[in-house]
Amino acid sequence: MSTSPKSIKRVRRSHAERSETTRKELVTATIRVIEERGLEGASIYEIARAAGMTPGAIQHHYESKWALIREAAAHLIHLDDQYGSVEVWPQTSGTIERRARLAITTAWNAMYAAPHYLTMWSIFLSCRTESELLNSMASEREQLRQRTLDGFFRSFPELADHPQGEDVANLVFSTLRGMGLNELFKLPKAASARQINLLAEVVSMHCTAAASELT
Repeated sequence: MSTSPKSIKRVRRSHAERSETTRKELVTATIRVIEERGLEGASIYEIARAAGMTPGAIQHHYESKWALIREAAAHLIHLDDQYGSVEVWPQTSGTIERRARLAITTAWNAMYAAPHYLTMWSIFLSCRTESELLNSMASEREQLRQRTLDGFFRSFPELADHPQGEDVANLVFSTLRGMGLNELFKLPKAASARQINLLAEVVSMHCTAAASELT
């Protein structure tokens, strides 16, 4: 009994789908192991065990452990793209002050204070001696910075064409990034809230000044 081309296509698609599912499960397991044990504890064996698979399954889908870790890091970097219609940097109505407070708070909660943020930086810091992985992550991070910059200017169009607009945005990113790394030490939430308020005031001040230059 011969197999029809349609049947072959369905089988091939099924194999591809199963392979994609396995890769996603391995990426999820890798992130979980790194969160629990750090990158140094993320051995092929531990990742396979966390995924409920054999080390051979990892070797079948990835050329090396670092290839799997690279995909896990890229997944973490792109988590901000998975919010759909809920933008990390929302374009809001109301006063500049209200918009600044809401946008900075939303970005903080969605990206920099999220549990995956420290995991992502754990990978960045640990791969500094792996030049190929580091270069790949540097490229991914620059693309993330550009996407984040576009979102920032959606929230604060007053700064989009201002000579200091990108500098203000990068100052905001650097501050939030530092605050995100400080979450490692589990600082009081009140301290983060005060810094968020101050950062929102800085953005509001620059937006107000930029808007006044146009009038």
